[in-house]
Amino acid sequence: MFRTVFHYILTTLFLPPLIHAQTSSVLIEMRGIEQDQLNGALSLFGDQRGKAIASYLNKNVLIVATSAEAKVLSERGFEFTVILEDTSRRTLFKRALYGSSMTLSSFYHSYDEILAEADALHERRPDLITRFAIGKTTQEKRTVYAIRISNNVAGRQDKPAILFNGCHHADEIMGAEICTALMNELVNKYGSDQSVTTWVDRYEIVIVPVVNVDGHHVVSSGIDPRWRKNTHDTNGNGVLYEYPEGVDLNRNYDFNWAHGGSGDPMSIRYRGPYPFSETENQAMRALADDYRFVLSLTYHSQGEVIYYPWIWRERKAPEDKLLTELANGLGSSIRTMAGDTTYKAEYGAGTVGQSYPWLYGRYGTFDFVVETGKGAHIFPDSDAAAILESNLEGIRYILDRGNGPGLTGHVRDARSGKPLEAHIWLPDIDMEDIQRRTSLERTGRFFRLLSPGKHRLIVLKNGYEPEILPEVEVGKEGWTPVEIILRPLE
Repeated sequence: MFRTVFHYILTTLFLPPLIHAQTSSVLIEMRGIEQDQLNGALSLFGDQRGKAIASYLNKNVLIVATSAEAKVLSERGFEFTVILEDTSRRTLFKRALYGSSMTLSSFYHSYDEILAEADALHERRPDLITRFAIGKTTQEKRTVYAIRISNNVAGRQDKPAILFNGCHHADEIMGAEICTALMNELVNKYGSDQSVTTWVDRYEIVIVPVVNVDGHHVVSSGIDPRWRKNTHDTNGNGVLYEYPEGVDLNRNYDFNWAHGGSGDPMSIRYRGPYPFSETENQAMRALADDYRFVLSLTYHSQGEVIYYPWIWRERKAPEDKLLTELANGLGSSIRTMAGDTTYKAEYGAGTVGQSYPWLYGRYGTFDFVVETGKGAHIFPDSDAAAILESNLEGIRYILDRGNGPGLTGHVRDARSGKPLEAHIWLPDIDMEDIQRRTSLERTGRFFRLLSPGKHRLIVLKNGYEPEILPEVEVGKEGWTPVEIILRPLE
């Protein structure tokens, strides 16, 4: 029988009283365990293994098991220490993920603390940062805020926009911390750091530190560290925080919604009753409609992987070459927790109802899902600080790359000069998998990242003559400008 030796041993003499309490579970720790050994231990749990393991950091694993499961592990030669026994699995996960204090470390911010930091930065530099409401949460009607940073936030600017967002999933709280750190870095270093100054001058940077505000509250306030979805009372009984109730916000977008997630309300990947059923997702849709972001980083945990569009119908995304270049560059700029390598870029699916296929398929936004850290969703302070710093390097890479090469311009009415929302079509690139890109109705402006070289451009709007540019030469750096004047049909 396979046996391993760990630092702590549970003898079979200790097991009978645990098993006697049939309704109890135990939090057990195995130390110094390699991945293949862990896989052997977790095979006992079958398809429930993901619900059993609390964390696997530095070769130490914390598992929540029934007393009977613990007995079988011991019989199979796995030696471990019992940390805590309780009839409540939530209590055991709180001990595993919050530590002995049973509360979230002060390293992490509550949502109110994030907003307070944004307000303090605004007090010092009202010209650089502002926060604004983009919607309310579905269940508890908390306000979801975005934070805009640019060199003049008094009004909207005609510049490329870049999005950073975190916490679609409530337990993946590192995203909120990375977004908060970015907010502080951009404002505090403006004028003293040349790169930061250039980025703030060049872009409209929008940060949504917490998309899932209700769920984040459940985790950050110490109610339940397992919480993933929003707090939508899907069974309608009026009782909140009945794990695993709620809707998975990262399965609720309307790009191939029906093919992703689960239709079971008790699944942790429940996609909701219909696309954009959740007001949090509606808020993100309104934001994307308003800004037409060039680039986006969406933070999740965990895996140290960058996911990007896509493999779908055995085809890659229309702009695969450029997407892959950016994904690899982003991944190679972020160090892993082990420090001996960097994040890997991998294709995601196009049929999942998640943010990256939706933002890309609907708007042309190059959205990259950054799975921060490895082995847990909530990390000890020292690990969390290192993850944060390494991910700031990834942000620096994206902010450097957000300035092209690509194509930009305005679309205007030939008679009135007014801006127009029109289709910006590159027929040699675009295909039916994606929706036609459009200019902004408010300004007529469009930005489109492209590889250098010649591109055929067609601009279309109902009621106007099409404008065809057979060869637009996109340079190796920056934005190649084109001004489009559309003539109304007689």
